[in-house]
Amino acid sequence: MESHDTRSPTSRPPWQLRVGRTVAVFTWHVDRWTHRIASRGDATDGGGGWESVEGPGPAADPRWPASPVLVELSRIAVPRAAPPEDSVVVGTGLAGRSHFSARIAPDPNAADTIRFEIACRLHEAPVWLGSTYRLGGRLFRVAAPVAAAPLPRTVVWAYSIGPQGIVGVSGADLAMPSE
Repeated sequence: MESHDTRSPTSRPPWQLRVGRTVAVFTWHVDRWTHRIASRGDATDGGGGWESVEGPGPAADPRWPASPVLVELSRIAVPRAAPPEDSVVVGTGLAGRSHFSARIAPDPNAADTIRFEIACRLHEAPVWLGSTYRLGGRLFRVAAPVAAAPLPRTVVWAYSIGPQGIVGVSGADLAMPSE
């Protein structure tokens, strides 16, 4: 079963994806979905957790945002278990001439962990491509594995967030935290 939010952007309520003790809360902000991942209780009460950083990325170029721009979200229930524990969130969006898609779901290899699988269809060489999070006052960047190749092309990266922190997978490079 699939659900899609067709309401106007100003009336979109928050969404949650629960995976064991970890919850991702998606909140509409201006023109896109942002998200916070934390242990249950922390994310829902506005407390700590991993917060997606939106807007211009490290190069301050709006065509290359700090995190993938997601403007549409849909929830798909996985029939093998009872929702919402095994539902999947898919998202799409764009920035500049590049298009993003995301699959956000339980990590099959780690309990209480959410896996993000991101794809970006590039039509011009990126200045920065990846995902950025804030935890407390520190920034963590997951850089996409961008190689020199003919355009257009698709770049894919994946990472997981849960009790172990943030872990890059599928060729993603986790950058050292910065202030």
